[in-house]
Amino acid sequence: MTFHRWVIAGLGTLSALTAVLFVLAPVEQDVTTYEWPSGPDTSSTALPLFPYEPDRMDVEFGCADVVALGENSTVSTVLSTTTDNLDVDQHTSAGLTLKVSHDTLSAQVGDHSVMSRPVGADCVASVHSDSGGTTVNIDGVVAGHTQARPVVNSLHTDLASAGSLRVTVVPDTRYETSPSAVKLALGAVTVAGLLAMLMLLSRWEAARVRHVRLLPVGWWRPRLADAVVALVLAAWAVIGSPTVDDGYIIAMLKAADDTGFVGNYFRWFNAPEAPFSWFYELYRPFVEVSGDAWWMRVPSVLLGLALWLLIDRLLLRRLATGPRAAARWTACVVFLAWYVQFGIGLRPEPWVMFGTLVVFALVERAVATLALTPLAAGVLAAGATVAVTPTGLVALAPFVAALPGVIRLVRAHWPVSLPVLLGSGAGALLLMFFDQSLSAVLHSTEVRTAIGPSFGVLDEGERYQDVFDPLQGGLNRRMPLLLLWLSTAALAVLLLTRRVRGLAAAPTRRLLIVGALFFLALAFTPTKYTHHFGAVGGVATILAAALVHTVASGALRRAWQRSLLVVAIAVTAAVALAVPVRWWYIANLNVKWSTVPPGFLGIDLADVVLVGGVSLALVGLVGVGRSLVRSPGVFLTLAAAGTVLLEVGTMAYAMVPRWDTYTMGRSNIAALGGGSCGVEDWLDVEPDLAAGLLRPVNAGERARLSGFTVNGGFPEDVAPVRPYGTEVAPVWGSGGGAGSVTTGWYSLPERAASADAPPLVVPVGGQGLVSAKVQFADADGQVERELSLRLDREGEWRDARFAPGHARLVRVLATDERDGEGWIAVGAPRLPEVVPLSDYIPITEPVAVDWIDAFLLPCRQPAALADGIVEPVRYRFASGPSIRRLGSMSFVAGAGGPYVPLLQLAAQTPVPTYLRGDKLVEPISVFRLDYPVPMRDSLVTGSRRTPE
Repeated sequence: MTFHRWVIAGLGTLSALTAVLFVLAPVEQDVTTYEWPSGPDTSSTALPLFPYEPDRMDVEFGCADVVALGENSTVSTVLSTTTDNLDVDQHTSAGLTLKVSHDTLSAQVGDHSVMSRPVGADCVASVHSDSGGTTVNIDGVVAGHTQARPVVNSLHTDLASAGSLRVTVVPDTRYETSPSAVKLALGAVTVAGLLAMLMLLSRWEAARVRHVRLLPVGWWRPRLADAVVALVLAAWAVIGSPTVDDGYIIAMLKAADDTGFVGNYFRWFNAPEAPFSWFYELYRPFVEVSGDAWWMRVPSVLLGLALWLLIDRLLLRRLATGPRAAARWTACVVFLAWYVQFGIGLRPEPWVMFGTLVVFALVERAVATLALTPLAAGVLAAGATVAVTPTGLVALAPFVAALPGVIRLVRAHWPVSLPVLLGSGAGALLLMFFDQSLSAVLHSTEVRTAIGPSFGVLDEGERYQDVFDPLQGGLNRRMPLLLLWLSTAALAVLLLTRRVRGLAAAPTRRLLIVGALFFLALAFTPTKYTHHFGAVGGVATILAAALVHTVASGALRRAWQRSLLVVAIAVTAAVALAVPVRWWYIANLNVKWSTVPPGFLGIDLADVVLVGGVSLALVGLVGVGRSLVRSPGVFLTLAAAGTVLLEVGTMAYAMVPRWDTYTMGRSNIAALGGGSCGVEDWLDVEPDLAAGLLRPVNAGERARLSGFTVNGGFPEDVAPVRPYGTEVAPVWGSGGGAGSVTTGWYSLPERAASADAPPLVVPVGGQGLVSAKVQFADADGQVERELSLRLDREGEWRDARFAPGHARLVRVLATDERDGEGWIAVGAPRLPEVVPLSDYIPITEPVAVDWIDAFLLPCRQPAALADGIVEPVRYRFASGPSIRRLGSMSFVAGAGGPYVPLLQLAAQTPVPTYLRGDKLVEPISVFRLDYPVPMRDSLVTGSRRTPE
């Protein structure tokens, strides 16, 4: 080899070596230590560790204090690390408990008894807990050991004075790390080596590789299709639905400022997203400016424009020859059908779309020019795409599809090519392990796998079941995916029969292979959600455009072939149109055809398309009708265009009747003018439930009974229940016999009829075969309306909401439908007295927030998870009742939820919310967290260390 080639090979080898050393290089971990008591005061303190178990805990105390405490009562607590006998939402018995009875000291961790033995007054006891378990020592001798580690959410003792008691708690902050100087230096060497290698390689190849123009002349000139793409993407950024995980991700980004890394936040113990997280760092500067939805969508809009230019200016030219108008417009509308659904938002799919096509373009150029430089760049791009998300594995598909050409290229320059490709591929390690150690990344992967969801290859069928489920696989997801499958099948047949007029057969074949390999790569992802299909959107766009282009160029020579394609397109579109348009959560508000398939005058659009398509195909078989289907590919273009128009049009129209209340579009339009806080701009809260209680017409009137009793007859665990913790609302109940009970009439104030007034609220709880109705009457007691009252039927209280209209009286009829089958209780109706949410809870106050609604609350900062604890915030912002359980992982211990320690320390009290302008909808629910034990000042120290 020449000296030049030796240098290139050396730089590639150096980059690969330093990249591997970068992964193994040390990081600096932030360590926080909590010491309690910080003085003689032994008042209990909250210490909501997260993760729940400490990395290390040490307890020391003199036995004299223990013996003295044991003399004062039968059983006393020397130390407890969890709440005990407090009014909180969740109880745990997994803590460390040290108790003394007379002179006998016992230690227990959860259900594990560690030791129990008499102690003298002159001994010294200690407890040490770490990853190896928990050990109790008496005078330095092991008195008991268990593999279990205690949960710590608070510290309690019955000791009147601290005396000899000392507790040191070091939380598990293994993920709160930053690169060491050595790691940064290795990273700098890797980057410098890669850049120098690619530059020298390019200069070396410039002299021997024929020059092929990459972009067409005048590629920068705007075209009409560009304007359509830009307009639709910009419009959707303002009015469009969020993706399913936008709320999840924006909370991760906001919380990263507290911890220094992007963690999962809502589950998995906030394990870092590494090795799949580098693209989140590009969003962090945006969220520091504003959390407004339109602003957070700007990166994905810009990425979409870049992706469109890559498709139109470069890749369509690689596949299609001759006039490309049909291909361009098909690509335009198909791309929008994919990107509107899957691309605009915070999820990683658009990055995989872009990365896959960049890799495909570079591999194609390498194969076409026999140049190693684009192949090396393709390897680097593929590594970066894989580092985005597990679905990014599809970026490796272009190498497989072009494997013969790649092998020939590598073999032709193997002394140089191997080091170059190794160095390029290893460069992705910098993105995967920038601020985390190898052990931390392995641990986070282990945590995610253990907690799940984590599915195998054989579970892949669940994804396809979901896409054909009307609830999860709406029209907006079905249509682009079905058009992809149709395009793939049709192109495969045309290639096999060598009828791809106007297409470059080899590149088209390779792109088909990439599309097929995507679905294989998808099977290896650990989760099976339908939004992962979005990653193939770029490939799908070009395949659809290629099919339409070759058909327009005359690939189908016979009338029956063209008619067959028309039928295939009609069937595909009809299957997609047979379900509603489904958007995420409250983005469906007032959107036409969000609950039923699209149609007009009672006729489903799917039926019209199917019948019309079959009829047109039959007509196209004979006579002059053949001219109607001369270019049947246009119907694929129309199907995609119609889908985009349907999506954008219905979403835009949904704002019109709701202009004075919340929609995503209305909120973003307000945000464009500055000062908007999303749905919160239209939310009121009811701080005092008693203030809005209605009064009976006759204060002395009692319920008229028929086999029922008042405030009695309930099961023992139901009798003391009052709705939302209030004791002022009288409760009527049933139990012990079939029949019905009627509340006395309540008088409605005149303001109840106002459109701006809150709804009439009826608290109700029930279980079993019971039902209730609300009757509205005029001032004379004449019933005007009767509405059913929906019950939870699981014994939970709920607020039923009604628009009373111009009624002046209201009452409730409760019925036990079968003897002894259940119970029902109804609280006094109320017309809430409300104040704006931001007046009640200042915008600057951090809150616990559900992942479902975090994107709707751009001004709210989620509770910090820094320094090994959860910030003990005062309020929780939950999603509305219709979907609240879906967001419950954040306070489930088995999921590693961050709010578990808070609910183990606090009792939740609902603070009802009301949406101005749409009084029956409850998009956000607020709960007040009341802590029996506050978090007191303790001695906190911080340090840094290099983890092992």
